[in-house]
Order: sequence, then structure tokens, then C-alpha cells
Amino acid sequence: MSQSPEVLLITLNHEVINYVSEVVDPLGIQLQVVGSPLVSRETWEAAPFVLVGSDLAGVCVENRVPRRAHLVVVHAQLESESEKQSGVEQGSASERDIWRHAVALGAENVLELPNANFWLADALSEFAVRESISGAAISNVISVVGGSGGAGASTFAVTLAAAAVAQGLTSVLVDLDQFGGGIDLILGAEEVSGTRWPDIDSGAGRIAGETLSTALPRSNGVAFLSQSRTAPSELGIEVVAAVVDAAKRAFDVVILDLPRGASGCNELLLGQSFMTCIVARNHVRPIAASIALAQWVKRIGSEVRYVLISDSKGLGLPDVCGALGNPNLTEIAFMPAMTTRADEGDPPGTNSGYRDVCRALLGELFKKSAKKVA
Repeated sequence: MSQSPEVLLITLNHEVINYVSEVVDPLGIQLQVVGSPLVSRETWEAAPFVLVGSDLAGVCVENRVPRRAHLVVVHAQLESESEKQSGVEQGSASERDIWRHAVALGAENVLELPNANFWLADALSEFAVRESISGAAISNVISVVGGSGGAGASTFAVTLAAAAVAQGLTSVLVDLDQFGGGIDLILGAEEVSGTRWPDIDSGAGRIAGETLSTALPRSNGVAFLSQSRTAPSELGIEVVAAVVDAAKRAFDVVILDLPRGASGCNELLLGQSFMTCIVARNHVRPIAASIALAQWVKRIGSEVRYVLISDSKGLGLPDVCGALGNPNLTEIAFMPAMTTRADEGDPPGTNSGYRDVCRALLGELFKKSAKKVA
């Protein structure tokens, strides 16, 4: 009989300890409480699930604790109801600080206890089942971002999601570019009914994976959550974290189409990604921009893969590899038809170059998963 998984809680806040204990005790999960972020590296890495109290989250950041999967920041309720009614300025500032530390740690979410006790109980219940069956799972998230404007990142994200479906996997494409025009246009699915970002209730807390899967529209088997062209709005980091968390539980592969920019939301999602594909064109300025972007992504901790969309008028492959520092790079010949088909209402076709790259990336993801299970 396998030993029940252990949750590591790093905090000095007795209120938080009591709230977490109320959740884990009925689940039969062991709880290890540590009052300092200076735990051994072995303890930090061996714990299947880590909770960091907001009281020590900043200290963890200052001590540069390693990023890891399955980490959540928790805190006790910030204000009483009377304080909320009299003004939220002070509480809002505190909450911003908590999210700032959470993003720096690579946390998957921030939970206010006891309001989010049900969220924590649900998450730990699912995690305990996965642990007992196969051991800790790796991330099933692949982020895609353009090294420069017009590189073709969204088109690549669509073909990667479609390649997953072609291999018998369930995939979801999450459009996070507020002003990208909506990824449903690339899919040729703007008329397909279903949930878009404005329909997501930002105050819903944890979203059930099945609920998200049922609500999302599909195009050729690919589930997608697209931005809206009629009601574009900035996505709060809380709702994005909840949606991506649900997507990871509901689908085999989660493809994130990210906007360019060093935002807190991007940092949160890149920190959860198995890898980040930087799609670049083989010209001087796009390569220079891709280098700067890759440096930032690597600091967050995500593994970078370059996908070079090359044309005959651009730099040769040896020059590109030299500029990028001889990276793990895959070259695909530029095909205008990959993007122009969307103008005609058809999803982009897939040439052999795209198909081979997508298969290799997905194969690497699930090869690592198989090793983890073994």
C-alpha cells in the first residue's frame, strides 16, 4: 500500500496552519509544517505539493528558493467585513504584494483561506489520486510566443493543438492576447458558439475541469478559449490562473498563445509551462528580439525551444544559430498559405515541416511523462 502524499506548508501563521489542517486531516494527507523557507533542497524537491504562507513568501523570494511545480501561496482572509465596507485600498495593496511574490515563486495560484478551503480540498483530493496511481506528473502546458510581431506564433499554436488531436489526444488552445483579434479567426471558427473570455466569471474561484471542457467551443476537435473582438478586456491574473488550472486537469495538452511582454500574468504561465516555443523569423531584428525574450523566459525557469520560420531572403541557418548561441532550434520553411487560408475562413493547413516539429514536441512531452510514471 502506497504512503499517502505529504504536503509541505511553509509559514509561521497559526491561523493558516489551522485552516490547512482542517482541509488535509479529513483527506488523510500528511502535513509537514516548517517555519522557515531555509528547508533542505531535498525536502523542497521531494514534497509532492508545497504551500507557502504569504507571511514567508517574500522571504522565499529573497532567498531564491528554486522554482517547482505544484506550489500554491496561501494566506488568511485579509480583512473583516466591516473593513471591506469602509474601504479596500489597504487590502488591495496587500493582495497585490501577495500575487507579486507568488509570480516570483512560480506559484500556480493564490488562495485566501478559509474562503478557498473547498478549492484546496478539491485540488489536494485530485492530486492525492494522481500521486497514488502514477507519481507526481509533469506539466502538460506548452507556451507559444512570437519572438517579434508577425512571426506566426498564433498559427504555430493552432497547428500544435491540431497535431495533438491528430495523435488521439485532447487539446485546448487558450488565447491570451487581448488585442490579437481572437484566435477563433485563425481556426475559421468565429461563428462557432461557445464560451469566450468575457463569459468567464472572474469571481467563480476554482473552475471544475469538466465544466470548462463542456463550455468551450471546438474546431476540428480542438477546444479553444478565444479573446473577444467586441468586448476586449484585460484579464485578471486570478481568473487566468483558475482557467489554466482547470484546463490542465481537463485536457491532455494545454497550448497557451501568449502575447509578447513581460507581464505578471505571462510570468505566472511561463513558470508553469513544460516548455516555451519562441517562434522567430530569420531576419536581423526579429532574431535580436527573440534573444532578449529568451533570456527573460529562461530566468523564469521555462525551457526554451526556437521555431524558426525562414524564407529565402533572410539570414542563413548557420548565422541564426550563431546569433542564438547554437540553440535547440527547428527550422520550417515559410509558407504564406499557412496564414492566408485563415483570410478565407479555413483553418491553416499543415505542411510536413510543421507536422514534424509538432510531433517531436508532443513526443518529448509524453516521453518525459512516461519516464516519470516508470
